[in-house]
Amino acid sequence: MSSIIPDIRGLTSYIDGILTANDEAKSPYAKLRALFKEDEVETPNVELMLNRVRQFREVAGKAGVRGLSADELSVLDKHICQSIRSRVTRSLPPPSTPYHSLAEYIGRHRSPSTELFTTNYDLLLEEALEYHQVPYFDGFVGSSRPFFDQKAIEDVEVPPRWARLWKLHGSINWRFNRASKAVFRTEREDSGDELLIHPSHLKYDESRRMPYLVMADRLKHFLKRGERPVALFIMGYSFGDEHINEALIDCLRSNPSAACFAMQYGALAGYQTAIKLAMDNSNLSVMAKDRAVIRRQEAPWLMTPTRDASALSDVFTVHPLTAGADTDAPRPCDFEIGNFARFGDLLRLIANAATETR
Repeated sequence: MSSIIPDIRGLTSYIDGILTANDEAKSPYAKLRALFKEDEVETPNVELMLNRVRQFREVAGKAGVRGLSADELSVLDKHICQSIRSRVTRSLPPPSTPYHSLAEYIGRHRSPSTELFTTNYDLLLEEALEYHQVPYFDGFVGSSRPFFDQKAIEDVEVPPRWARLWKLHGSINWRFNRASKAVFRTEREDSGDELLIHPSHLKYDESRRMPYLVMADRLKHFLKRGERPVALFIMGYSFGDEHINEALIDCLRSNPSAACFAMQYGALAGYQTAIKLAMDNSNLSVMAKDRAVIRRQEAPWLMTPTRDASALSDVFTVHPLTAGADTDAPRPCDFEIGNFARFGDLLRLIANAATETR
């Protein structure tokens, strides 16, 4: 199936087209792009642009920063966030998508330890959980205009059978109200509202950054939990957020019984930050399409077809046999589960197998 929402490159391209054509935003956007070029950053992505805009806004004052006024920076922030919201506001196709497979798996195997962490802004995971009637808590309480409740998160006063969903970078339906200094989850925009999208950790004022910090603390709490073995499976995260990386590594080092498996879509060479972290931390494994780093050792995937191929066909694809090669010798293979669609297929297979054995 094709992607429902674009990756960061596709999202950046979309927003570039929007800002270039927008009468209010095109002039400050041209200035911003010129600054990146001046700083020898040829292809900034949308998250880097939004971070830079917000860094400048913090110190702009009346004089502005590097030729951008405070008003121009506010315009850029507003249009970037609105464009992100417009592009990633999508609905799931009918089941079964990988999101449905994940939600169904969680519904069948729910436990007090099920926690979901995502850096995505979209609502696809929420939609899938609700389709399969999997109860979850995301840090907000209420009905008309649910508000962010830090105490409920810290006290974990949630029914044990509920999953937990933590959106580390905010969401397209989170809003910060400038007057009340409160954060709400709502589609309705009230006077004084701003979309609350945090592509990375910045020193926002306390009210704006509180959800981000609390969500990051949930990740730390999950990994440091020592009363039972902890496994964190990462899908599609490129390790581009230094604050999340620091939290992840600190917790893995403080809890040697925790294990983290980062499954990547492309070739291993495209994930240099992840490679370095895995080389320094034995309980972080990076599993890419062609190679992996497991227990600080990097190597290609190899499989003995006569022994392993049928048992692992849902996880690996064996390369074709070359002419004259030994049919029993190990052959290169591709790890397929970094593809979210294939990961969904595997979860559905596991869920169905569990149902058949009952």
